[in-house]
Amino acid sequence: MDKKKKTLTSRQAEIVDAALKLIAEQGIQHLTIRNLSTAIGVTEAALYRHFPGKTEIIQAMVSRFEEDVDEIGELRGWRAVEAALVRRTELVLAKPDLARVLFAEELFKDSPEIAQILYGMMQRHQQIMKCHFQEAVDDGVIRADIPMDTLFRLILGPLRLLIKQWGLSDGAFDLRAKRDEMLEFMKELLTPKMQSLR
Repeated sequence: MDKKKKTLTSRQAEIVDAALKLIAEQGIQHLTIRNLSTAIGVTEAALYRHFPGKTEIIQAMVSRFEEDVDEIGELRGWRAVEAALVRRTELVLAKPDLARVLFAEELFKDSPEIAQILYGMMQRHQQIMKCHFQEAVDDGVIRADIPMDTLFRLILGPLRLLIKQWGLSDGAFDLRAKRDEMLEFMKELLTPKMQSLR
């Protein structure tokens, strides 16, 4: 990713965390500067010193999530794909509100500007993942006959559903175990046929 990382101040990070919690518990319609300033115990004017408005708070939320997700080191190919999926679930386990917010796009259907921010994040993730898929194909680890867009949906779709189910069930199952099981079956399904016969 070519974009510059923008480090949040501790107060900005507190505001972003409070916004996540507010959206997760009450929905996007309750994310107002007034409600947010009340939640963290500051005046609205004080909050505006840190962010110009709620769109910028959402952008900071998305940027922070992207930076955390993209931290997979120098891995390439299928190992990078696995690491990215593991990273997503570990972030959700560390911050369960993420499962209820960033993996629930329907919350933002009445807010086109925020929906566009999330769509942009998805597009950036798709481009990064497609590079790793191509490396995996070039390495002979996964099949070459599946279009890259379809591959992205085949792999990320089930993970998103798994995270949603985990969030809706209030963590009723072992997310790591289910993720690992899913990854194992995905790799088996995507292994080139000649390799799987060995």
